[in-house]
Amino acid sequence: MIALIDHYQKELLKVNGFAESTVETYTISIKAFCSFAKNELKTNPVNISGPQLLKWILYLKNTGIGHSRIENHHYALKSFFAFVKKTGIINTNPAEALPLLITRRRQVTNPISTQDAFKLLDSFDQSSWHGLRNYTMVSVFWALGLRTSELTGLKVRSFETGHGKRIGLLLVRGKNKKQRALFIADRLFDQLLRYLAHSKTPREKLSPLFPADTKTTAISNDRVQRIVKNQAKKAGIATSVTPRVLRHSFATEMYHQDVPLSDIQVMMGHDSIADTSIYIHVSDKLKQLALDSILISRRFSWQ
Repeated sequence: MIALIDHYQKELLKVNGFAESTVETYTISIKAFCSFAKNELKTNPVNISGPQLLKWILYLKNTGIGHSRIENHHYALKSFFAFVKKTGIINTNPAEALPLLITRRRQVTNPISTQDAFKLLDSFDQSSWHGLRNYTMVSVFWALGLRTSELTGLKVRSFETGHGKRIGLLLVRGKNKKQRALFIADRLFDQLLRYLAHSKTPREKLSPLFPADTKTTAISNDRVQRIVKNQAKKAGIATSVTPRVLRHSFATEMYHQDVPLSDIQVMMGHDSIADTSIYIHVSDKLKQLALDSILISRRFSWQ
């Protein structure tokens, strides 16, 4: 069984091109499933049946883990048994029935208003380096719609100047190591230069753009989440604000300003417009397709 899992792991990395973190997650999931099948179900994992797979999913639910983690186990099972079927060891994929048994529940994330977004930004004290760093991070969230992991994964070299007057590029590595380039212009461009000019900001190209308390370690995703939430409360914003909320707010604002869905899709690093549409919170009446300059409440956006 160990050899089969190793082969599966290599298949995900080399053939499917999955990110190493995803492969590691799937492999850990399959190993846990195999242990459960042998010890609890007294069954060879390869010869498992659909109903027995359901017992594994129900076991996971009873442990109290979140729905997203259960879904990861679900996807791992599907990919693993698809691989086993491909090798000819089994004739049918017992995990194919699982989508009928698992209902995906999507948590509704509502964007904040433009007024609250600027209220959040204006609440930062930029006189200290920490305040300057935190302000710059939230500015990037609001202006570019980055995922938390994308922001914490930025390096100093990710920001390129010299693409025009007050115009730069931010090279972002998204899911499955897909890289995209986002234009940085005007006020956000100036803000990043100001942040990089601070004596406590790293200078080395390979250093994290947003470090923790040391210049060599990137700030963690959890800490970024806490900073955004706590600052929003400090700013007196009634609704919960997270980086994901700011990502939804970015997509919605772009759509309000007539940016085509295809352009928003590229900026957000989505594989399809269907993924992007989840982040859009507008009425059908606002569906127009014209890329124009963006003006937000008489204050130009960072773009």
